[in-house]
Amino acid sequence: MDFLKKLFGKDRDEPEELHLEFENLFEWSKTRYERQVNAAKPLISDLYSVIDNKLEQLRIDKKAFMAATPIESADKKMGKIADSNRDVIVSNLEILDEKIIVPNDNSVEGAYAFYTESVSHLDTFLDNTRKSMLYAKSLYPTEYNKINADLANLNHALSDLFSAIEKPRNKLDMINNIFVDVEDIHNLESEIMDCRDKIQELENKYSSLDENVQDAKSDLEKLIAGSEYPRAEAINSEIEEVRQQLLNVEADIKRMFTPLSKALSRMQKQDENGIHTLSPQVRNILDIVVNDPVSALDHDLDPLYDELILRLQSDSLGLKDKKKDKTLEQVHSIKNSSSLKSLYESKTEYNNILRQLRGQLDQMDVYRQKTSMEKDISKKQEALLSTQDKLEDEKKCLESLEEQLVNAKSKLSSHVNDAFEEDIEIHFR
Repeated sequence: MDFLKKLFGKDRDEPEELHLEFENLFEWSKTRYERQVNAAKPLISDLYSVIDNKLEQLRIDKKAFMAATPIESADKKMGKIADSNRDVIVSNLEILDEKIIVPNDNSVEGAYAFYTESVSHLDTFLDNTRKSMLYAKSLYPTEYNKINADLANLNHALSDLFSAIEKPRNKLDMINNIFVDVEDIHNLESEIMDCRDKIQELENKYSSLDENVQDAKSDLEKLIAGSEYPRAEAINSEIEEVRQQLLNVEADIKRMFTPLSKALSRMQKQDENGIHTLSPQVRNILDIVVNDPVSALDHDLDPLYDELILRLQSDSLGLKDKKKDKTLEQVHSIKNSSSLKSLYESKTEYNNILRQLRGQLDQMDVYRQKTSMEKDISKKQEALLSTQDKLEDEKKCLESLEEQLVNAKSKLSSHVNDAFEEDIEIHFR
């Protein structure tokens, strides 16, 4: 019984407020829509009969007008003008009769389309016959009055049709808005469900990835806390100490050759310019000493020393006496000193120690494991961040959709109350 009351309305003594379930709203509105349509059909049919009668009367008027003669006072010239303008009016009446066809369909929308088209055709008739009707008024007053009156009657009948369908048509438009709103809400609810499914899927994926990251970090911590990693760190620390000692030795070697740099540079330039050409052996040793003095100790440097001493003594390098004497002193010191040899031996020893330590480290897999684990953790964290971004985007999308749904429901409620002019409360699921 309650459902039937909701479906077909309420009695006068029932409360003004009506409660409707959203699921029933479409059918309830459709019933009201059909009731409105059916209620308008008999009246539309009656008005169509009136309009049909007016059109038939105009056909009779047209025949009478075609058989009419101008007033007796009209001369021959006026008679020709009368015939010409009568033809114009008759022709346009025939066009009007062809254009205004009463529909068989008694729908409100069909009636509105018929009304707008008919009024347009009637306006066109009046525009096309305005001047001719003035002549007809003077020369065919009886026929003119009849046609003019029946045209006015047709226009009134069309106006009556519009008055009859205006309110039902507006009501049907408002009910159609309800149908659109219901469809919009269904679509939004479907999108919200899909969005929530995506969020759940992404949350599950995020949890799984986060668990994988934590497991990978735990494995890395276990590796670092194991016995092999501290040993590798100790070896690595020792390698760093030996490498620093080697760098210190190499710096000392470079400093040994620094006082000779100016003299060696001039020897090199004079050789390049062809002023004092060096032997290939000396040229090669000179290039090494200038560019990489540390590796020069791997070669026999005596030919270079001897050449440099001769060039200094002959004064061919163009050094000032004080600089020349100091350079000579340094050359003899290097040549006869055991310092370079000692440095070379230290360099060789440190290189051997580094090779041994690095060999030990290479035999240990812990660093490779650590690097591989860190890369794996980095990839997993990137996937985790990407999933988090997607999850945030979907949550924002859900928030927007839910806001749209609230607005759509509010709009629907407004359209329902406007359409049915009742205090209707819709219960949404």
